[in-house]
Amino acid sequence: MIESGAMNYRCKKQSTIFVAIVFAGTILGLMACTPITTPLPQGAVESDGNTPDRLQSVTEITEITPIESDPVTKPIPKEGDSSGEAVINPLTGQLAQKGDRLVYRPIIIKVTLYPRNNRPQWGLSQADIVYEHYTEGGLSRFSALYYGQEAEIVGPIRSARLVDIQLVRMYGALFAYGSADYRVLEQIDNSEFVNRAVREFPAGCPPLCRIDPTGQNHLVTDTQALRAFYEGRGIDLSAPNLEGMLFDTSPPANGESGTQLMITYSEDNFHEWVYVPETGSYHRSQENGEGPGQVTPLTDRTTGEPIESNNVVLLKVPHDLYARTPEIIDIQLYGEGEGIALRDGVAYEVRWIRPFPAGVLYLTHPDGSKYPFKPGRTWFELVGTSSNIGHESEDRWVVSFDQP
Repeated sequence: MIESGAMNYRCKKQSTIFVAIVFAGTILGLMACTPITTPLPQGAVESDGNTPDRLQSVTEITEITPIESDPVTKPIPKEGDSSGEAVINPLTGQLAQKGDRLVYRPIIIKVTLYPRNNRPQWGLSQADIVYEHYTEGGLSRFSALYYGQEAEIVGPIRSARLVDIQLVRMYGALFAYGSADYRVLEQIDNSEFVNRAVREFPAGCPPLCRIDPTGQNHLVTDTQALRAFYEGRGIDLSAPNLEGMLFDTSPPANGESGTQLMITYSEDNFHEWVYVPETGSYHRSQENGEGPGQVTPLTDRTTGEPIESNNVVLLKVPHDLYARTPEIIDIQLYGEGEGIALRDGVAYEVRWIRPFPAGVLYLTHPDGSKYPFKPGRTWFELVGTSSNIGHESEDRWVVSFDQP
């Protein structure tokens, strides 16, 4: 059963459970895991949004020329690689578990953090890179990128935000999401990647299916099912150039102690990363609703293991109010800005650079030399440029998000 964390439980096998619970009579025969061809009505949003009342312009973007550098050094091979050749994943600096995965485009999937009863999520531990960003009302959400590993189930899936448009372009990715505010849908539907973006309606199941293991009616997917769906539509699945990140097994010199990072988006949304020397990674804990400072380890429902990351990178990015009702934030992840990168229990002052219109985000030291990520998973935390960053103690960094 999915609730027990079995890895081989496919979302497409569960969709009939949802159909049986939610629909009855003749609707059961019409909706049981078949593609839905009715387009999403204009103005439709997911259950946590409202119909907006105004539209603002999008900030112009200028081109950034990337620094030329060897993208990968000193990779850490993973045991059990069966590809027959040393194929380095440019997004992790590690050997891929199967080299043939890297010939396909990465996949970005929207994964929710709220409501709390949506936790633990499925499949976050299979993502190579995760971006966490502000959504509205003091809450945040994940954009999880899958490239070197497959995930048999990912979710719960929720709606897209403006920042996802930038992420899809940055990585030349396929994109799966639940729905979106109609203004976000307009930008996706008029983009050059519209054929690589799929939402629950009109796509249907597979690849986006409903399951109901605990009465929550979750939307989930499967990376292989997604790829098959795109392939069936004749979409070019060839991987783009994803070089740009530098990796090194040895941490840079001249860092500060950085074993803990607490990020507070609001009184109701805060989380903590703590370095665990035994695993060489940072483990994630999330507020549990039991009071200030009270957190619980975040785990992956498919494995029961803690969510961990080899790199945790705080990016200070301009956040502008795009619309007020409902609240829509334009997170301008292009150009460059300040940041703090944590690896191996050490924190470093960095600058982030995102080439435009295409090119993978990378980091530099303040002197302009390229910053090396630790081989493995990276979790990017996006906060506003006016957010307060400081030390609560020698080892503990604290960040207070400044809501636009």
